[in-house]
Amino acid sequence: MRIGPTRRSVLALIGALAPAAAFATYPDRPIKLVVALAPGGPADTAARAFAPYFSERLGQSVVIENRTGASSVVGTESVVRAPPDGYTLLFGSSSSFAVNPAVMKNLRFDVQKDLKLVGLVSYTPHVLVVRASLPANTLAELVALAKAQPGKLTYASSGAGGAIHLATELFKREAGMDIVHVPYRGGGPAVMGLLTGDVDVFINDASTTVENIRAGKLKAVAVAWPTRSPLLPQVPTFAELGFPTVVSSSWFGLAAPADKPADVVSTLAAAMPSVFASAGYQARLEKLGLEQFNLNPEQSAAFIKAEFDKWAEVARSAGIQVD
Repeated sequence: MRIGPTRRSVLALIGALAPAAAFATYPDRPIKLVVALAPGGPADTAARAFAPYFSERLGQSVVIENRTGASSVVGTESVVRAPPDGYTLLFGSSSSFAVNPAVMKNLRFDVQKDLKLVGLVSYTPHVLVVRASLPANTLAELVALAKAQPGKLTYASSGAGGAIHLATELFKREAGMDIVHVPYRGGGPAVMGLLTGDVDVFINDASTTVENIRAGKLKAVAVAWPTRSPLLPQVPTFAELGFPTVVSSSWFGLAAPADKPADVVSTLAAAMPSVFASAGYQARLEKLGLEQFNLNPEQSAAFIKAEFDKWAEVARSAGIQVD
């Protein structure tokens, strides 16, 4: 059968549009959301709060996969090496985006070049706590105690070179104190070290520390954020107490392999504001002690750069480097 010019033109047009039409259906299958830190931790909790609402907006399942190891390096690298098709995303943390690049010299990837930020999602400010039996109930008393006994007090971290380690070194430097670092293998064991009295001081996520504070098992003396935490409204900020540069938090964002098509990034980014506006999601964040970012793309990029610059400078001044 011969095809006339008009019909031939129509078929050619349909053929040309087919790839674009197929692409426009993104996403047409489940999306894998890689959480590079352990199940049950703040990053995992934030991801599991976000994923159902994100799935609803995208019209596809969003499946969480925990890929742990090397302070989030393993999971982050798995996304960097994934096909840039929009079906493998990173739910990364401050460790992934800022801390690891600041302290690790042998990373096999460049976060800024190899990942494309879709948007920042949520955060939990850090809070400085001390063991219940320590004879210090305020930040001023803690600093005075540490200065009276240089090298005697100890502070816990969830691992050498991590965000908590750097945050405490920042506080040490600004306060002019000499307290000794005791690294643990994770935040849970570090809290236990404080509860049993093995260590004296800990800077940790407010969301995971608040119950021990409310129960009187730990004493909170300062919040490391520009404003007070809704979880701990009675606890002053470092800035209120004379240390405005002591600002730290655990924060989380969504990213993808850098070569992903721009339209895919736009689709993902466009779904996020409606997630943030959801009353159900807001209620979930409040229950978990998480707070929502409200930053546009330019502000998000500036925030991450400032975080990297800050922690790189703290790492240099404290001599912290992870090979």
